[in-house]
Amino acid sequence: MNRQIPLYLMFFILLAMLVASCNKKDEPETYTDSEYSTYSTTSTLVSAFSLQANTKIISGLDSVSFAIDQDKGEIYNADSLPCGTRVTALLVNVTCASTIASAKFIVKNGTVQNDTTIDYKTSSTDSIDFSGDVTLRVTSYDGQHTRDYKVKVNVHQQEPDVIVWNENRRRDLPNVSSTLKASKTVTRDDEFLCLVNDNGTYVLSTAGDPMAGTWNKTVLAFPFVPNVSSFAATTDALYILDETGELYSSGDMGANWAHCGVAWNTIIGAYNDRVLGVRNDGTSWVHDEYPQRAGFVPTKIDDNFPVSGMSQLVMASNEWTANQQAMCVGGVLATGDLTNAVWGYDGEQWGLISFGGDVLPAMSDASLFRYYTFTQSSTSATPVQYVTWMVVGGKLASGRLNTTTYVSRNQGINWKKGDDGVQLPTAIPPFSGAQIFVFDRTQSASAPRMNAYNPGHVTPVNEWECSYIYLFGGYAANGGALNNVWEGVLRRLTYKPVF
Repeated sequence: MNRQIPLYLMFFILLAMLVASCNKKDEPETYTDSEYSTYSTTSTLVSAFSLQANTKIISGLDSVSFAIDQDKGEIYNADSLPCGTRVTALLVNVTCASTIASAKFIVKNGTVQNDTTIDYKTSSTDSIDFSGDVTLRVTSYDGQHTRDYKVKVNVHQQEPDVIVWNENRRRDLPNVSSTLKASKTVTRDDEFLCLVNDNGTYVLSTAGDPMAGTWNKTVLAFPFVPNVSSFAATTDALYILDETGELYSSGDMGANWAHCGVAWNTIIGAYNDRVLGVRNDGTSWVHDEYPQRAGFVPTKIDDNFPVSGMSQLVMASNEWTANQQAMCVGGVLATGDLTNAVWGYDGEQWGLISFGGDVLPAMSDASLFRYYTFTQSSTSATPVQYVTWMVVGGKLASGRLNTTTYVSRNQGINWKKGDDGVQLPTAIPPFSGAQIFVFDRTQSASAPRMNAYNPGHVTPVNEWECSYIYLFGGYAANGGALNNVWEGVLRRLTYKPVF
C-alpha cells in the first residue's frame, strides 16, 4: 500500500534543507598550508610603477610608462628618457598589496646614494637615486616571503635627434670604372635607377636596395647625346633630353628611344604616368607635360617660377588634399636670377607655396626631401614626431655652394635653419645637383619577455620600418661629378619603438 507524505511535512523538510545550506555557506573558510603559502607569495607582486611629476627635471615625467616583468623580476621604462635627464632624485609611485610588511628600495653605487635603503611603505616621499643599481624588495605581511625587482630608469646615452651619416657605409655610384662625367638617380616602383656617363659610356643600373650591392647593369646605346641630368622615370617609361633639348622616351628600360616631337628647356620631374617640363614657345615660357592629358593646354609660367635649376620633384601627400602632391624648390628664373620660391603641383596646376623672406636663400640645384624630426612635448616625456621638409646643398647667388640644412614643418610654407643635429657632417663635401631619397628598411631587435601582471605595461616590438636617407652623386664646387652614395638616418628612428 502506498503512503502519501502529508503536505505540511513536505514543507518542513524543504525548510530544513534551506537552513542547512545557508549555515554551510556562512562557515568561515579554511586554507591548507600550501594555499596559505601561495597567497603570501602572491602578495609580494608589484602591479604598477611610475614616476611622480617634476617639471624641474623634465615635462611629463609622470607619463613615462614602465614595464614589469614578473618572471625576471625587472621594472623598467622601455622608452628611454631624453639624453642628459637627471635621475639622481626621483619620487615614485608603487602599487602592491596593502598588507605587505615592507617595500624597500636598496640603492648601491648611485651618484648621490650608495648602500642606502628606503622603505617606500613608511617613507613614500623620499627620493631615490636611479643612477646606480636599484633593487625593490617586497616582503609579505607574514615576513615569510620576499620578492626582488631590479628597477632601471633608462636614459638615452646618445643624443637621439641627430642624423648620423656613417662613413663606413659610404659607397661609390654603381658601375663607374673610369672617369665619372655625370650622374642622375631616380626611383620607380620601389626601385632605384642610376644613369651615369662613365667617360662617354652610358650605364643604367637598377636595384631595390641602394646599399645591398646588387645593382643590375645595362650599357645604353643612345642614338643622340643625352643630357644625363634631365633623366626621369614615370610609372611606364623613361624620359631624357638630348643636348639640344629634344625630348625622348623609352618604354623598354632604355633599349630603344623615341622622339616625342617636342623640345623642352627643362624636365622638372615625373608625376605618375606623365613627365612635367618647361619650354619656350617662342614668345613666352610655358608649362608642358608629356603625354598630354585630354584637353591640356600649355600655360604661361608665373614670373617667379624657375625655368631651370629647380630641385628634384618630390612626391608627398598630406591630409588636406585629395590628390597626390609634388613639390620643388629654388631654381633659375627666366631673368637669370636665382629664386627661393617653393612650388607645389596637385596633378593639374602649379601653386606658389612660399616666396621671399630671408631664411631660405635663393639657390639652384638644391636637394629637397621629406623626412622626420621630433620635438619634446610640454605635457609628456614622449617627443612628438613631425613630418619635416629639408633642403640641403645647392648653388647660392654668390656662387658658393650651400652647406646649411634648412627645415620646414608646415609643408614648405615657412623655413628655418635646422638644428645642429640635422646639419651635414664635414665628411660630406659641399655639393649641388645631388638626388636624395628616403628608403624604409626593416630593423629588427629581440624583445624582452613580458607577461600581463601589469595591465598598463608597454611591449617593445621585434621589427619595425626605419627611414634611411640616401644621397646620390652631385657636383663639387669645381663642377666635377661626385662619385658618392651616402646613407644617413635619424638616430631616434633606429631605436626599438614602443607600443
